[in-house]
Amino acid sequence: MIVRIPSLDDLGQAVGDLASHRMKDTPAEGLILAFREAADALRIPEALEKSPIAASFLVLDLAPSVAPADVEPLLSKAKGRIVLLRAFSGESGPDLALWAALARKFGHFLAVDASPDSYEALTGALGKLGDKGLIATWSGYTGTGTGHPVGAYRRIVQALRQAGSAAPVWIRNTARTAVRGDNSFLSRLIDASFLTGSLLCDGLGDLVSIETEADPVRSTRLSYNVLQGAGARVSKAEFVACPSCGRTLFDLQTTTQRIRAQTGHLKGVKIAIMGCIVNGPGEMADADFGYVGGAPGKINLYVGKQCVQYNIPQAEADARLMALIKEHNKWTEPEPAHA
Repeated sequence: MIVRIPSLDDLGQAVGDLASHRMKDTPAEGLILAFREAADALRIPEALEKSPIAASFLVLDLAPSVAPADVEPLLSKAKGRIVLLRAFSGESGPDLALWAALARKFGHFLAVDASPDSYEALTGALGKLGDKGLIATWSGYTGTGTGHPVGAYRRIVQALRQAGSAAPVWIRNTARTAVRGDNSFLSRLIDASFLTGSLLCDGLGDLVSIETEADPVRSTRLSYNVLQGAGARVSKAEFVACPSCGRTLFDLQTTTQRIRAQTGHLKGVKIAIMGCIVNGPGEMADADFGYVGGAPGKINLYVGKQCVQYNIPQAEADARLMALIKEHNKWTEPEPAHA
């Protein structure tokens, strides 16, 4: 998971927010900072010294005008891992070799930002370079009719395979990969689900960033929502709630929120709250525990696909569910609240 920091001036606040206790289950593993001119080779280390990052690596998003000599002083002195992110065209084979050699010289990495057409044109160059220190990515549409971003990333992976490359793939959710470009959090989540979720379910993707959200904490949480939905990483409890049909026997929304308030801290546990006994069990088949309306005012509790307690009075069902979770050693006490 990689998070973009809007500017060097925002670094201190972002680092503090991302290092807070509430982010312990959803850590940002990499930070992106813009590198626009040679002077940034001094400014970035100074900013990092004031706000040392807890992330595993730093991505430098290089402007097209930046030359290798502008970056080399920083690479030679960097204490942590650096990823150079640079755009390449299909005619950039010699430049690609030059930048890859620079990154490798100091034990760092080069993220190749190129369109599917460019990757196809660079197949020969990529084959000669090998995978050491290379990461494949794409920042989005360039006005050339590339097609839907999911298909574009699939083409990129295919081009890498044709080049004999198994380089890791970085899925980037940017304004240029967005389907709608709406500024709402829900729209960003849906866009990220389309792109990142689809590719992860294909078994593609090694790194992820959601760069449409300026706030680093919200970006990280949004990313982990997508990762959890795709089954790629578990960072919290998961809830499946469905009225099933018109036979729903209790208020689904208030019941779900009530159970979630009591069990939301159970990382990796999946709980289903289903409105009725007719369709509910089939729709909750992969849940660890189930809370299902069995009759008016009565609840059936499940462990996996097995109903283990029938017709419990609804007033007792929450407590019985908690006891069932504890009985199967899935319960942990919630941590004390932190300021």
